[in-house]
Amino acid sequence: MYTSSCCLPGAKLVAQMWSWLMNALTKNLKRIFGFVFKTDVIVNSIPLDLALNKGPLSQALLEKAGPGLQEELIEAGQGIAVSAGTILQTCGYNLNCCHVFHVVVPDWEVNNSAWSLNIMKNIIRDCLRMAEEQSLQSIGFPAIGTGILGFPKPKFAKLIISEVLKFSSRNLKTLQEVQFLLHPKDQDNIKAFSDEFDRRSNGNPTGKSPKAKDTQGYYGSLSSPTSGVHEMNIGPILFQVATGDITQGKADVIVNSTSNTFTLKSGVSKAILEGAGQNVEAECSVLAQQNKEYIVTEGGLLKCKSIIHVVGDNDVKRSVSCVLEESEQCNYKSICLPAIGTGDAQQDPDAVAKAIMDAIEEFIQKKAVWSVKKVKVVIFQPHILKIFYDNMKDREVSLPPPQTSMLSKIASEIPVNWSDMKQKKLVEVILQPSSPEYNMVASKFNQTCTNFTIENIKRIQNPSLWRRYQAYKKVMDEKNGHERNESQLFHGTEASCIPHLNSNGFNRSYAGKNAAWYGKGTYFAVNASYSADDVYSKPDANGEKHMYYARVLTGNYTVGNSSLIEPPSRDPQNHDLYDTVVDNDQNPSIFVVFYDNQAYPEYLITFRQ
Repeated sequence: MYTSSCCLPGAKLVAQMWSWLMNALTKNLKRIFGFVFKTDVIVNSIPLDLALNKGPLSQALLEKAGPGLQEELIEAGQGIAVSAGTILQTCGYNLNCCHVFHVVVPDWEVNNSAWSLNIMKNIIRDCLRMAEEQSLQSIGFPAIGTGILGFPKPKFAKLIISEVLKFSSRNLKTLQEVQFLLHPKDQDNIKAFSDEFDRRSNGNPTGKSPKAKDTQGYYGSLSSPTSGVHEMNIGPILFQVATGDITQGKADVIVNSTSNTFTLKSGVSKAILEGAGQNVEAECSVLAQQNKEYIVTEGGLLKCKSIIHVVGDNDVKRSVSCVLEESEQCNYKSICLPAIGTGDAQQDPDAVAKAIMDAIEEFIQKKAVWSVKKVKVVIFQPHILKIFYDNMKDREVSLPPPQTSMLSKIASEIPVNWSDMKQKKLVEVILQPSSPEYNMVASKFNQTCTNFTIENIKRIQNPSLWRRYQAYKKVMDEKNGHERNESQLFHGTEASCIPHLNSNGFNRSYAGKNAAWYGKGTYFAVNASYSADDVYSKPDANGEKHMYYARVLTGNYTVGNSSLIEPPSRDPQNHDLYDTVVDNDQNPSIFVVFYDNQAYPEYLITFRQ
């Protein structure tokens, strides 16, 4: 299956879709077999009798999702006069989506094509509208109706792209991505979409998007506030170089350039180890046995929280990138490092200066930088200061745009279905049992908790938590290639924890309170029945129990163990960690997250047995 991920809204949508298609059909093909799509909701074509075992698409979905999909669809259709254009919604069950929009697509009538086109147009519009109204962020459209129903493939491609473009021009709050799901063997549909993208991109033969001219981000002006100190802004980070003694520096992180055994005792490394004390030396000896490209120890007697030890012979840009990533994850604000590799490793100082600045530039382009504010290079040899100064002077030019401003804009938006905050930082909204939102949450809860009664469901509206969560999601989406990284999972709690969780979100300080079999993080369950256990949702004095139905950034995962304090590495070569750990990587029922902004407490369910 080919998938096209198209960001909404935006004038560059056509160029993005065209660029994707050309990449998909050439060297950057993303092929997904079966139904391993990742989206909040998928659109499925169904017949008038709602039988999912008739069409190839719905039959494949049924086999993957399980019988619950058919049962809920039949229930949703009760009392409704199903006809062409009808849309029924169910949960996603075992599919990689939260919801399914089941649509009754019209047959293509040659003698009444206007009617068929109008019904299909309304289906597309209504699906997009429903996704936005339900605060969903992504929706996937297969080429519905283009099979046995006979809808002409070129007409469908033209219609759906046109409707997506029109919808994207609205002031959307949540819907960010539309995926077109095309089977790799369906060359006719692939050609139809290709031709339509080509036509709309004004004949652009290469598919390359023009460079954005409306973005910002730059190297600031170079200044020398005091003798021997030069500084400039690189995006949101203040970059400084100065001569001095790094062991006297004050920063959250001090970087030590050392040997691959992490025991080098000469030059700056000797000064750092001696200044830090024997405990740090001993810690280095132990951690060196893990054969990592860098290690992190306590700060010891130095004026820092941690020391990050990197190998001076290694690639400097990569080493600095590791330091920046580690510091951002640990919420460190300031970094103090030497001119890595210019001592015993005898690396070219000019190349080192370029590598350090390139690493910072790349870091702010790839990530929403929330923590790291200052990077200072402390130089022992005065002649190297001039080399760094010259490199800084050369870079007082425009920089390809960092993503932070775009992320901040997206993260500042709140869901369209939220009630008026009335200048408050936190609002808890009791949902009406007759509302679709209530029924969506209750339906998911009741799938595995039939012996419990729901007392009420509250929507937790905390803009500050929401923005941080959305910013984290954007970073994860970019890191993982814009795949679907979000799940809706359950988390049982007790009444005394609710005020803290609603105000501050899920906190790892609660890790291990009940169990930590797969790691010292926050635990979430696929099934509500797990979280309904008294161990996790302890009844209060009135016999009421409490459970969150939360948004969780599960991303890429692997099996955890009790010793983990962060996810293990996916690939030691690029310092990429898994996003979460699970109990079973083939069919997970438990997810563990290790970062506080990785989950949002969207709904609080109060229930009793």
